This record gives sequence, C-alpha cells and structure tokens, in this order.
Amino acid sequence: MKLHEYQAKQLLSEFGVRVPKGESVVSSESAQLVAERLGGRVVVKAQVHAGGRGKGGGVKVVANAEEATGAAEDMLGMTLVTPQTGPDGTTVRRLLVEEGLDIDRELYLGCLIDRELKRETLIASAA
Repeated sequence: MKLHEYQAKQLLSEFGVRVPKGESVVSSESAQLVAERLGGRVVVKAQVHAGGRGKGGGVKVVANAEEATGAAEDMLGMTLVTPQTGPDGTTVRRLLVEEGLDIDRELYLGCLIDRELKRETLIASAA
C-alpha cells in the first residue's frame, strides 16, 4: 500500500499521534484559503510517491497566503523529477498545505514488508 504524506498524517492523527495541522488541496485557490486559516506561514508540499521532493522543487516554505498561492500555481501540473521518479518524473496533482513549524531536528522512519524474508523491515534515519 502506498500512502501520500497527507494520508499518512491523517491516519496517524486518528490514532493520537501529533502531526502538523494541514489539508490537501488540488487548486491554488484552496491553497490560499488553507494558508489563511493556518495563519499564513505554511509549507506547500507536492504529494507524489517519491522521496527527494524538496530537492526537486516540490516543497516550499512560504511566509503568507499570497506566497502559498504562487507556490501552488508553480507546483500543480509540474513534472517533478527525483531519483525515485526516474528521468520522466511524475505529474503533481495534489498538494499538502500545512502549518510552518520551527524544527529542532528531522528524523525519518519507514516501515515496509521484505517479501524475500517475509518480515517487516523498519528503517530509521537522522538527517
């Protein structure tokens, strides 16, 4: 099963895990409305099944709702190319707009099924 970031955060939230406030959007107008509701300073993130979105231009930290609109206009419909998408990239059709937070450190955690070993594999990384 592949989940987008917004779907994973929604699921985690339902089980009591604290996640940043945010909403998925499919238009720049919606991105502006969400940014306004969240206080202006937000992060606009392309929702594609690939890592390295930030390096490919798919994550933007913006200071206000107007900048969120511009970031959404730039990202929606773009072909995002990362090492995980391959050279053809993938088209961005949905964004996550979430509150901007001051981050002390980043930790990454992934869980997958190793089909060959027939067991779960947990991968953790500190950026």
